[in-house]
Order: sequence, then structure tokens, then C-alpha cells
Amino acid sequence: MNRSIVLATLLLSLYAPAQQPAAAPKPPLGLPRDAKYFNGKWYAVVLEKANWAVAQSRCKQHGGQLAVAHDEVTAVFIKSLTKLRVWLGATDEKVEGKWVWVDGQEMTYSMWEPAEPSNDNGKENYLRTSPNGRWADSAKEWDAYATLPIVGYICEWKGK
Repeated sequence: MNRSIVLATLLLSLYAPAQQPAAAPKPPLGLPRDAKYFNGKWYAVVLEKANWAVAQSRCKQHGGQLAVAHDEVTAVFIKSLTKLRVWLGATDEKVEGKWVWVDGQEMTYSMWEPAEPSNDNGKENYLRTSPNGRWADSAKEWDAYATLPIVGYICEWKGK
């Protein structure tokens, strides 16, 4: 009897369809084809030289915003998207040292580079990534003459 149960269980496991993890939904119309789905949101790296305000405006024009990372899991995912210097959606422009995400929430988690944010005498109020994925503050304008210029931004959209 026990052999029959074991054999039946083995046969069922071989022929029963394996449960696959849920696939990410297709991106809504208008999102870049290479957008990545994570934790209920879509993310895309946009390689376009633009200052921080223009980057945020472009994301909004397409129904999104610059990417925010309220927690470590999201920050690590965003870090995995690119090794380039790109804008993210936080600023301390209104109150120096008080970093706020574009969705209005105060920054409570961060991945700052050592010695960042540096502020550079009040000139650096916008969040960007470093090649290692950590964060630094930067001036609003991208610097074409920098050794490693800011070459784009990451937009996010709510999942639908």
C-alpha cells in the first residue's frame, strides 16, 4: 500500500504542471519597451542629457516621475538598472539637508557615497547615482565637462 502511494505521488509530481512564478504584466502603452517591472511599479533608464528639472518634467509628460527609493529593496533594484550616473527623484532644494522625494515623502533610507551629500556651498541639491550605484548630490545642470557626466535619468510608473 505504501509503495502505491509513493508511486502515485511520484507520477503526479512528474506529470502535474509545475507552478511558475507569476510573470510581470506587459508594460502599459506608452512606456519604453525595456521598462522593468518591480514591486508594483515600472522603471526605465532614459539616456538623455538633461538637467534634473527637465528629467522630472519628461517623466511626468509620460505619466510617471523620477524614480524614488523609500527602502533598501527598491534602492538595490534601482542600483541594478545601470552603472551610469543618472538622476533620481529627490532634492533638498527647499530646505538644505532635508531630502524629499518627488512624491512628497521625506527620505528615510539612503545609499549615500562616503562624504555625501556634500552640498558644495549650496549648489548641490539634486540626487544622482554614481557608477557603483550609491548616491551623491549634484547641481541641477548636468556637466558635460565632468569626467563622468550625468547621462540620463530613471523614470518610474505605477503598475496597472
